[in-house]
Amino acid sequence: MIFAYIFLIIQILYALFTLILWIAWQKLPLYNPVTEAIVHTRISVIVVVRNEASNILNLLNSLSHQTYPKHLFSVYIVDDYSTDATVSLLKDFQSTSPFPLHILELKNYSALDSINGNFKKKGIEWAISKSDGELIAMTDGDCLVPPNWLTTIARFQVQTNAQMICGAVTFTEPTIFAKIQAVEFASLIGSGAATLQMGIPTMCNAANLVFTRRAFIDVNGYKDTASTATGDDLFLMHKIHQVYPTQVHFLKHPQTIVLTQPQPDLIAFYHQRKRWASKWHLYSDWRVSGIAIFIFVSSLSLLTSIPALFLNILPILFLIAGISLRWVSEWLFMGHILSFLKKRHLITWIFPIQWLYPIYIVFFGLTAQKKGYSWKGRKLDQ
Repeated sequence: MIFAYIFLIIQILYALFTLILWIAWQKLPLYNPVTEAIVHTRISVIVVVRNEASNILNLLNSLSHQTYPKHLFSVYIVDDYSTDATVSLLKDFQSTSPFPLHILELKNYSALDSINGNFKKKGIEWAISKSDGELIAMTDGDCLVPPNWLTTIARFQVQTNAQMICGAVTFTEPTIFAKIQAVEFASLIGSGAATLQMGIPTMCNAANLVFTRRAFIDVNGYKDTASTATGDDLFLMHKIHQVYPTQVHFLKHPQTIVLTQPQPDLIAFYHQRKRWASKWHLYSDWRVSGIAIFIFVSSLSLLTSIPALFLNILPILFLIAGISLRWVSEWLFMGHILSFLKKRHLITWIFPIQWLYPIYIVFFGLTAQKKGYSWKGRKLDQ
């Protein structure tokens, strides 16, 4: 019965943790902009792209429809050795762009020898050095930003004096696989927002991330995280949070939700999630590492419960009680996150994903221990 009680205790703790996340999400206020506020903050939008010919014009068109004054923001696109028509499309758009558009090509970067595999981080640093915005807004080449994205961000930053603003991101849903990814990704967005509300910076996403130039300079940019090619968003958030613990915020507002593309197949999904999971052991905050380990252990306990049931070391009532506690708390939390992301129609997908999630967590928790992944045709061993 020892295993049975340990299993049940772990599931109770997991359910309590999920309920705490839900409470933190509920306490996170929906931002109410001061509509009469006039903001003159200069913003530099920075996007590092690689082989985004099929998406880049959609992003640029969405930036063209920003309600923020065109003279107050400029866009810097850094091309990371694209082998498709990305650069030519950018140059064609540049000639008629309604906003200042600057194209930087990493192949022309003067400090090329210092890149050492950190292409995106070096691209961001280069663009920041060329830009003049007080705020740096980052997104990705396969994204669509809503019309009030920059306007809402600028007002929020002025009202809160935030040094970093983490925003919501969600997926388009052309396929069943995309729907599954949208629900899974919503859990990451919600968890990141909730833990940040609790004062623990765990997750954010570079598809919708804003920080002040001052904060970037104060933490020496990516200087201390140059040993890994990934983490241009998370490691920077942790560094800024260490210096400005009360000035890193999640912007909870429907007009700032960025739309991006899901992974097209299992292979691409595998490499992306492995890339993400590879960051966890590098975090310096023990609370972040502790949460990751706890989620892994709780998922592993659920996987071992099935053989334990057949070996008669876990009574079925304990299994039912543990799974019920886990699933009800997840439904409560995820239902609210999906509703905020305008994905209420995906709530019914929570149930089948709950069966897959423990396998997913354990699998990537283990595979992330092995170095190496592929990203857009480039193999990285970090």
